[in-house]
Amino acid sequence: MIGRIGAVVLAAGASVLLGAAPATSGPCHAVDGTVLVPAGRVPLGEDGEGAPGETKAVAAFRIDRHEVTNRQFATFVLATGHVTQAEREGAAPVFVMPRDPVPMNDPRGWWHMIQGADWRHPRGPDTGLAGHMDEPVVQIAFEDAAAYARWAGATLPSVVQWERAARGTQTGERSPESWIRASDGHATANSWQGVFPLVDTKDDGYAGLAPVGCYDANAWGLSDMVGNAWEWTLDAAGGAGQRIIKGGSFLCAHNYCANYRPAAWQAQDHDLGASHIGFRTVRPAAAR
Repeated sequence: MIGRIGAVVLAAGASVLLGAAPATSGPCHAVDGTVLVPAGRVPLGEDGEGAPGETKAVAAFRIDRHEVTNRQFATFVLATGHVTQAEREGAAPVFVMPRDPVPMNDPRGWWHMIQGADWRHPRGPDTGLAGHMDEPVVQIAFEDAAAYARWAGATLPSVVQWERAARGTQTGERSPESWIRASDGHATANSWQGVFPLVDTKDDGYAGLAPVGCYDANAWGLSDMVGNAWEWTLDAAGGAGQRIIKGGSFLCAHNYCANYRPAAWQAQDHDLGASHIGFRTVRPAAAR
């Protein structure tokens, strides 16, 4: 269990995905469906001054406007009877804010394997989805995400596709901070404010996951490419059985992780979700 918790930190009745129904109400606004990302080039790995990245050509593709939500995943489960990895195993990693200071080099201070945690109970058996249907689905292993994508006629994105989508029409270098906060100071992504893991002041409006579409969409019209939940990609990581996740999450803070930027990535065990890992899907450019 300790090793798998460490891997997480190293990774640190609804309309279907193809529809165009509103995904959120209230102060957050998002629309289901996909957008076309045109063919072009991406500065893969660009990370501010002194880190220009490597220019890669990318063919056109379509990508989900937002992370797959609980509402959308519920539709998939109702249609297919899919049982997730966490449901089969009976436990999953959950972030639990410690009450007292903990060693920052030991993730067991804030990650716990919780019996009964799964996508329906993302923070443990006493939690549920009521009032959270438009938040990103989490506690999803790689194969769960891939199964949803197949059902939807899609795939998971490659790292190159993901970064092309996340960067929008970026030209030139961008500082890491600029991906979560606009020049006027307002939050453009769901990250951690305060001192991780003890205090989240939620200056961006949320402590924990936010409904999709609560923050500014990028130039392609995509929400939450940075922050909110990490996202699975197709690419294998260095270790056996690991995949790359991208985008950071609501747990990324200035004093820890700081992975709220397109260049960031983590290696994650393919069979281990967590309370901060979700996904979105891609399709060929000609698809609708």
